[in-house]
Amino acid sequence: MRQRPRASYPVSYPVESVTLDIDEEVAPLRGPARRVLLLEDRDDFREVLHDHLVFRSYGVTSVRSGAEGLRQIMKGAFDLIICDMMMPQVGGEMFYWAVTRARPATARRFIFFTGHQNNPAMEFFFRRVNATVLIKPFKLAALDFAIDGVLLKLR
Repeated sequence: MRQRPRASYPVSYPVESVTLDIDEEVAPLRGPARRVLLLEDRDDFREVLHDHLVFRSYGVTSVRSGAEGLRQIMKGAFDLIICDMMMPQVGGEMFYWAVTRARPATARRFIFFTGHQNNPAMEFFFRRVNATVLIKPFKLAALDFAIDGVLLKLR
């Protein structure tokens, strides 16, 4: 089992500071790499998540908007889609509906994350699609747990 060096990456938001702890032991994945589409408009946060997923042996395609994500979806299928809800051009909810219309089987492959915990419209959407959701700030271990849960449902 590989052990990751103890470190944290501070990620600054306009209102608060977020620290992603990455000091847990991480077991490498076995078998072929799963393809992940990561959508996040903030460069610093996207980079931290991308690096973590690559370290976990996922094949990661990172984009900064829903529009770019749609272009990637049209190029090929992904095992997981990890999607921020608040992005320019095409937000998370609109992205979800566009993707599931083009590729209905992807509906169960989404993990959403947001910093807007008390948004009634967003909460309604999450309930409607039975979404897996992470609330910022979250630990990378929570992301790993969410990924494992989604992959388990796909078996």
